[in-house]
Amino acid sequence: MDRRHRILVVEDEQAIAMTIRDRLESEGYSVTTVADGDEGYRQARSGGFSLVVLDLMLPGKDGVEICRDLRAHHFTVPV
Repeated sequence: MDRRHRILVVEDEQAIAMTIRDRLESEGYSVTTVADGDEGYRQARSGGFSLVVLDLMLPGKDGVEICRDLRAHHFTVPV
């Protein structure tokens, strides 16, 4: 079983997402990246993440809307 902390990165700029993913993975984290807000929201709600990193300006739901909706559903993982 993988015991590394799982991090969700929601970022639509591919170069930025790759840089964040690569740096976090080099520190031992397991990283999932998605490029739009709607998918980011679905992934975050699916659970299993220790941290969610959100861009503010995303296609679909923006980062503020995702965070607000997650908190409204009692999502307590750090964002």
